[in-house]
Amino acid sequence: MKAKKLILGVLMLNAFGASAQILTGDSFAKYDIDKYDGKSDHKHQYAEAAVALKSRFELDKNDQHSYSIVIDCAGMDKDKIYDNISGWFTKTFGDKNSSIKTNEKESGTLVANTTLKNVVTFPHQIVSVNMIVKINIKDGKLRLVQTIKDYAINVETKWAPKKCYPFYDEQDALRKKIGASAYVASCVFAEIIEKQLNEEVKPKAQVKDNDDDW
Repeated sequence: MKAKKLILGVLMLNAFGASAQILTGDSFAKYDIDKYDGKSDHKHQYAEAAVALKSRFELDKNDQHSYSIVIDCAGMDKDKIYDNISGWFTKTFGDKNSSIKTNEKESGTLVANTTLKNVVTFPHQIVSVNMIVKINIKDGKLRLVQTIKDYAINVETKWAPKKCYPFYDEQDALRKKIGASAYVASCVFAEIIEKQLNEEVKPKAQVKDNDDDW
C-alpha cells in the first residue's frame, strides 16, 4: 500500500510539474500592485506601476532589458549552493512553457528560457512575455540575471521592450496599456523568482526522525 501511495504521489508531482506556470494571467490579474503604483485602492494602474518600476530592468549590451542581483550565500561553497537550488531550477523551468539551456554544476551556470504565456489579455490582443533566467554561482554567492527578451502579441508579433512603455512614450492608448502591463508582469515574475531562489539557497534544516514507520 505504501509503495502504491508513493508511486501515485510521484506521478501527481510529475503531472503538476509538467503543466505548472509560476505566473498565469489569472494570478497576475489578482496580484496587488498597490505597492508599485503608489495608490492603496487595489486597482490596477499599470502605467503608474510601470513608471515606478522602470529602473528595475536596465538596457543591456544585447539591447534587451535585464535585472541583476547578487545573493549572499556565506558559509557555502559553490557545489553546496548548486545542490540547494538545482532541484528547484529543474522543476521550475522543466515545464511546457520553458526550456533549460544550461545546467552545469562544474561551471556553476544555470540558464533557462521561459515564457509567461498569455499573461496579459486585451480585446483582440493576447500578450506573452519571453524571458531568460540565468544563475551564476561562486563560493559564497550567486548572481541572478533575469532578462526580458520580447513581448509576443497574439504569438506571431514580437515587440521589443525598449520600444514599449514605459521606455518609450506611446501615443497610442492601447499600445501603452499593453506595454505597461507586460512590463509590470515581467517585474512581478522577477520578484517571485528572486523570492523563491532566496528560499531555496538557504541551508536546509535537518528534521529529527522520531517515527520508526517512516
